[in-house]
Amino acid sequence: MNLGSTAFAGLILAVGLVYEGMALYMPRGGLAQPGPGFFPMIIGIFLVATALGCLLQEILPRKRSEAPAASPLPNRESAAPGDRNVTKTFQLLALMIGYTLLLKPLGFLISICTFLVVAIRIFGYRRWLPALAMAVVIAGISYVSFILWLKVPLPLGILDEVFG
Repeated sequence: MNLGSTAFAGLILAVGLVYEGMALYMPRGGLAQPGPGFFPMIIGIFLVATALGCLLQEILPRKRSEAPAASPLPNRESAAPGDRNVTKTFQLLALMIGYTLLLKPLGFLISICTFLVVAIRIFGYRRWLPALAMAVVIAGISYVSFILWLKVPLPLGILDEVFG
């Protein structure tokens, strides 16, 4: 059991519980007409569930295997220590800045899809077609969730004529 990881998971669980408690005081509305507290309530539930899962994973004993486990990552270099992680961090920072700058002119759908494809590639997945498919599916779910269902006024950019 790693004490630092356990303490961090416990801290995030406490923050999630406080966040969820605050979200419960906001009007939630319903599925057809969500109120201002609906989305924070859902985020709070996921935050608490994730922190609780991480805390349980740290507390419960693990079965140790003799052979090293195979990496689920598609390439060897993504697990390299040191400078590789710093490089990824700066790449993601530049990607987020680019996303922020291109969100209004290109629009939400194109920007988030491009962001996701590049982020998936930065994290080491090297095949283009599955990365693009994942990005399109996530962008589609985001579009339906935020623009159509929750009515969040996200910019459509160059697609405004098509969807507007």
